[in-house]
Amino acid sequence: MMEKDEIIKDEILTQAQQLFQQYGLKKTTMDEIAAACGKAKSTLYHYFKSKEEVFDAVIQMEMLNLRRHVKNKVEEHRSMIDKINTYVLEFHKEAINKVNIYRVIKQESSSKEVARKQFLKMMEFEQAYIVRILEDGFDSGEFKETAKEDIPWLAEMLLASFYGLVQYGIEKDGFYNEEKMIRIVNLVTPKIFC
Repeated sequence: MMEKDEIIKDEILTQAQQLFQQYGLKKTTMDEIAAACGKAKSTLYHYFKSKEEVFDAVIQMEMLNLRRHVKNKVEEHRSMIDKINTYVLEFHKEAINKVNIYRVIKQESSSKEVARKQFLKMMEFEQAYIVRILEDGFDSGEFKETAKEDIPWLAEMLLASFYGLVQYGIEKDGFYNEEKMIRIVNLVTPKIFC
């Protein structure tokens, strides 16, 4: 069960997320966040030192939700290929669904360093997750096409190309064609990992 402080912080972040998506970081004020939550501005400052700190927490919340969703979908599968396919498809789809928050990160000059740090942290986490999937496939005998010590590098290259697709989708105003993505993933993944 969540404590009162956690409930209040979640409420602040949920309302702030909507405001940041609608107005951006620069145009959103602590007064507006407080009003959207039905709280006094002093309550916000009890939990967050600044609007930028709220923004950083919103980004962290978005990434955690994205990771949870993708992990839950991936864990529904047994084979390494199915896990990789699901990872790529679900992460891409969810990132495109959150396109407004990514646009805010990109456009807000004061948040570029925050965005860079969040991106690097996310890449490390995602690479470790892909490494785990590939190592499990290697250990089970499903994936023997490379030396085990090359798996981290392979995971990094997979992520670099995959994030290029995500970035393309974001730049093309949320372009996402699920049918085409499924076809390309089902075509490419077995060629790389079998």
